[in-house]
Amino acid sequence: MKVPAAYGNTARWQLTAQQAVSYAVLPKAGLVVTLSGTDQTSLLTAREAGTGKVRWVSKPVKGLGEAYAPRLMVVSAGGKEFVVLWSTGKSGGDALTKAQQIYSIDVFAAEGSGQDAVPAQHLEIPMPSGGRHEVLDGGGGKLLLDSVTDKVTVIDAATGAQQTVEPKSLTAPTGCLQCNGPVVAMTGKGPVVSNSLDATRFWSPAGWDNTTVAPPEADPAQAAVWPVAGGQLLARWQEKDQGSHNVWAVLDGESGQVKASVLCDKPLIGTGGAPASALSPNGRYLVSEHLAFDLTAKKGYCFEETKSSKPLTFTVVTDDGTAYGTSLTKDGGIGGSKAPVQLSLATGTAQALDGVDGVPVADLAGVGVFKVASVSEGGLVAYPRKG
Repeated sequence: MKVPAAYGNTARWQLTAQQAVSYAVLPKAGLVVTLSGTDQTSLLTAREAGTGKVRWVSKPVKGLGEAYAPRLMVVSAGGKEFVVLWSTGKSGGDALTKAQQIYSIDVFAAEGSGQDAVPAQHLEIPMPSGGRHEVLDGGGGKLLLDSVTDKVTVIDAATGAQQTVEPKSLTAPTGCLQCNGPVVAMTGKGPVVSNSLDATRFWSPAGWDNTTVAPPEADPAQAAVWPVAGGQLLARWQEKDQGSHNVWAVLDGESGQVKASVLCDKPLIGTGGAPASALSPNGRYLVSEHLAFDLTAKKGYCFEETKSSKPLTFTVVTDDGTAYGTSLTKDGGIGGSKAPVQLSLATGTAQALDGVDGVPVADLAGVGVFKVASVSEGGLVAYPRKG
């Protein structure tokens, strides 16, 4: 596989598609956790990213046998990382009693070892009739279930403790209409709540809202927010005076304080759901789709599609401030062909990576982890960083 110049050409380790049906990365622990098995039984394997050595293997986790495959995610709290395996489906039932729709959630601590590792938490939670039926990383080590319903279930990944948050019972800021809407994140100081009318407001019971934390260039009354990596928030405002730009900012999850912001051209196609994000292992750099931030230098860059430039999407960023991603050449619809690119956050300059097969999906513990380019092979492969 041809990889970017920052990596050597000899692979440290490689996994087949069967060994890595899906994966999750634990940057602090330096682990890559892979999921294998079937919808009926899943197996998690944690490997040291730098060597490929197996650190621990889970006890087989029984699935619910539904059409949707089990999903992996990583949450962090108090400097510790947890791997969450979750699925939805039916449990129980007999000739007289209907089976119940439930969430099945298993939480594994990063610092396991050996064979047949058991989850720190195993939860089976009834599923309400409404909602999106998904488990979200709410930040701060909290999982959110059914975040768009009137009653949101919040789970502490470290302890398994559950609480119910009812947005309508919270006191919204004065003048904020229908502001007891979806819970978008959880922090050490309570939930972050959006308004249900048109998602142009957000606020926290800690005493701040989108009008009090808005950057100077922003129209404080027109905003949206999402949780991103590191327990932080990503917020978007319209530019003040009906300007032609958006203002994007990374916020501290608890205080709402702006950590870095940038003024961007409005995209030709607006942002949809919650954006994916990635944090460098040292916590200095954050990328989220078309955005890249240096949180120490308090600056950001944006690479939305404009009349003269193709959209760039970044999925990983290294400790030295190099972000990797792809550009999109559209085919007349919403699809198109992608080409690898990289960005220096020191200069804000992006460049095409001609002649490489792909960019890393993770960079940690001295290696870059790549998806195998061949569709017929699949899997993951790790190449060492140079220097």
